[in-house]
Amino acid sequence: MWGGAAEHQDQEIDEAVAEEAKKCGAYFVNHRWLGGTLTNWATLQKSIKRLKLLKAMSEDGRMAELSKKEKARLEREMKHLHQNLEGIENMAQLPDAMFVIDSNAEEIAVKEARRMGVPVVSVVDTNCDPDVVDWIIPGNDDALRAIRLFTSKISESVLEGHNVYQQSQVADQKAAADQALVEGPVEYVDTSAYEQYEKQEGDFVEGVVETPAEPAEATVPPDDEEKR
Repeated sequence: MWGGAAEHQDQEIDEAVAEEAKKCGAYFVNHRWLGGTLTNWATLQKSIKRLKLLKAMSEDGRMAELSKKEKARLEREMKHLHQNLEGIENMAQLPDAMFVIDSNAEEIAVKEARRMGVPVVSVVDTNCDPDVVDWIIPGNDDALRAIRLFTSKISESVLEGHNVYQQSQVADQKAAADQALVEGPVEYVDTSAYEQYEKQEGDFVEGVVETPAEPAEATVPPDDEEKR
């Protein structure tokens, strides 16, 4: 997330911040930092929701159906919200880091970032406190030319970081696929022949009926026969 040029309201610096932030796909605040942008997330989301509603009304023609007075009021409200929230309209969670042009002028933004645990990268001039900044960029934070240089380099660094991350993701996926090929698929054992054999054996055993043994014929001892 980017923040800068809020205090002096220099249009050229505002545009430079917005241009470079958009180039690398970063969120930004280049007009005025609204108190609670990071610390009061629920209220910020309500304002963003209101902005999206007004934009939808303007696009689908609902605003045109209102009276001139009501339409003018809503257009002023939409312009004000758009000016303050344009760069963070689609921000759904806290940023991973914040880059500010002037940590002294953006004191509220820096305090909120530190409170929420968001690392701060900032251009630090002689009138700034370096202790409130996590990553310091020594330089002039007033000249347009210097600001354009800083913002362009930060934008390039963000894009480079995105590319490195994507390449690492692709490399991890390729490594996982190669590992799966090395280990090989799980071997399938065909047990149908064994099952058929077991079935046949079972049928054979069931088909054999044991016949009861015939009782042995009684024999008469020789002495008994002579007595008879």
